[in-house]
Amino acid sequence: MSQAASMSPPPSQSLSTTPGMRVAFDAPVARVTLLEDRAQVGREGKLQLAVGRHRLKVAAVSPVISDRSLVARGPAGVRIDEARLVRTWRIGAIEKPEDAGALHAEQERVEAERQAKQELVNLLEQRRGLLAQATGLLIEGINRELPFAKAFEPQWALDAEAFFESARKLDPAIQEGNKELRELDSRLAAVQLRLATFGRVDHVLAAEVELDLTVETAGEHLITVDYMVPCALWRPTHRATLGDDSVRFECEGAVWQATGEDWREVALSFSTARSTQRAEPPLLREDRLRLKKREDKRVEVALHETTIQNTGEGAGESSDGSSAEPELPGVDDGGETRLLGAAAKATILSDGRMVRVPIFFFEAKAEIDRIARPELGAMVHLRSRQDNPTKLPLLAGPLELLRRSGYVGRSKVLFVAPGERFAIGWGPDDALRIQRKATETRETAKLTGKQTLTRTVELYLSNLGDAACAFTIEERVPVSELEQVSIELDAKETHPAGVPDAQGICAWKVQLAAHGTEKISLVYRLITASDVTGI
Repeated sequence: MSQAASMSPPPSQSLSTTPGMRVAFDAPVARVTLLEDRAQVGREGKLQLAVGRHRLKVAAVSPVISDRSLVARGPAGVRIDEARLVRTWRIGAIEKPEDAGALHAEQERVEAERQAKQELVNLLEQRRGLLAQATGLLIEGINRELPFAKAFEPQWALDAEAFFESARKLDPAIQEGNKELRELDSRLAAVQLRLATFGRVDHVLAAEVELDLTVETAGEHLITVDYMVPCALWRPTHRATLGDDSVRFECEGAVWQATGEDWREVALSFSTARSTQRAEPPLLREDRLRLKKREDKRVEVALHETTIQNTGEGAGESSDGSSAEPELPGVDDGGETRLLGAAAKATILSDGRMVRVPIFFFEAKAEIDRIARPELGAMVHLRSRQDNPTKLPLLAGPLELLRRSGYVGRSKVLFVAPGERFAIGWGPDDALRIQRKATETRETAKLTGKQTLTRTVELYLSNLGDAACAFTIEERVPVSELEQVSIELDAKETHPAGVPDAQGICAWKVQLAAHGTEKISLVYRLITASDVTGI
């Protein structure tokens, strides 16, 4: 398992200062702690300072800093008198980012080239229109003179052919010009699309941090500046690769940030702390008691689904071993604040795009089998069960699945504690098929009113592949929470024999030969007293 990268000390500025001098202080971003919806940014820099009062200026910081979170610290011998954030609107082409400036220059060049080409095409089309008009006038004149002429003048044919030839020579140039116009339109659209990602780049909100400090001991001093910024977040994401008998599991942090400042080669930490949440006691309300006329005692019964609250392998997984819970709104840390360090330094640009940062990985031995739960889906899924051997938990998040053939799909994993066992579903086996048929009959005793509901579940299994296959199939039997309701498994009609566990799960180990079939029957009775309703 890889460890978090150690931080190297920032370089020292060799700058001679005098008391009262305004110094441009180079303090790059050295560390960032990402929270669920914000980030704690730390800048560091060393500076040679003389004894006296100084004003330092840290330029190119994020303009969305929370002013109350701005904190500056110095070593012994340096007293920070004041730290403040100064914001400035800068408007003009000179303030454009380097990439945006180049794109704007490219846009202007393409637009100028397109305008020149459009003017040339318009000129050629105008010339062709004039030739067509002149040709029409020539033919009209010939038609007027032809009734009075003794013979057809050869010059008329030569004049008409000269006009037509001139018009035909213009057609290739016009077609080529239109083709070039279409190409220029495509280039212009591509440049404009890239420019759209920069937004209004000629209006820049710049910010800088000003520090007023008093130096009592001259020399080289390390100054740190910490602040909180919004527009930054992280979410855990995972990748699992299945081997012959092991699973390689990689945990990464998906990071987004659009704070206005780039984080280059910084030490990242990922925290699950929620600093903005606070605990409040519940409101107390009146609980009024009222008299009610006594009614005949009856038991109202209803069937309901119950999820066994657990983590790891039993954390509400679906038939393919993946979680059946809805998407989590934030980071699920299991109820305890976690701080995870990135495996190496990373660069996160302020463009709002996702960057995946490795946190840790491990390889674990896995039990690989196939499992089917026909009540949820008529497929047999490949499943691996392995332990989390690290001292770090696996946070809930999406999971990419890879096998030897490459990417095979996506799943998700819930919170897994260190050392806990968990399962991963790797998708269905196309060669195995299951058909489920459920029927029920109801009987009521005439004397006692006792009700008996008999349910029969028939499973038809088939293997369409050329090789034998073994898998586990599970069916569920209701579990009663009331003494007025009892559930009995019909051992004679159930075959192969099966015994439900404490959660009512009956499991069978099935071995299907190539192109083989098998049938499983499960019969149980739900018996209730006469005063029970709802079933």
